[in-house]
Amino acid sequence: MARSRIIRWAMAAVVIPIVFAGCAPSLVPSGFIFLGSREVNFGGVDRDSISIPPSRPEVRRLVVVAKMNPVEVFNIRVEFAAGGSFDAPSAVRLFPGRDRILIDLPGDARRVSQVVFRYRKLLNTARRAVVELWGR
Repeated sequence: MARSRIIRWAMAAVVIPIVFAGCAPSLVPSGFIFLGSREVNFGGVDRDSISIPPSRPEVRRLVVVAKMNPVEVFNIRVEFAAGGSFDAPSAVRLFPGRDRILIDLPGDARRVSQVVFRYRKLLNTARRAVVELWGR
């Protein structure tokens, strides 16, 4: 009897966190579409851009999240298809599953041609870090 009770408690200790992990809220709000991603290189500060195809809809808001490893973001520049750009304030550390950057673009919805990041991976592990860009 005691052994079966211990087994049930052990099973519950394994199953319950898995169930609740599936119920965790997403860092990307509903209604946002995936615009692109970029792998952060090893070493020092890196500069990359995510080009957005003209077929993507106009956006008013952007969300940036990190996957797999934490990333320190120093600067984000949003470049518009019609010309001009917007520098988003962004000296932030993004930890996967915990942090995000929400960017409200000035003015009406606009077509974004590319987003340029200046960032670095925080941990020097063999595991890569990825930055994802979402828009609505």
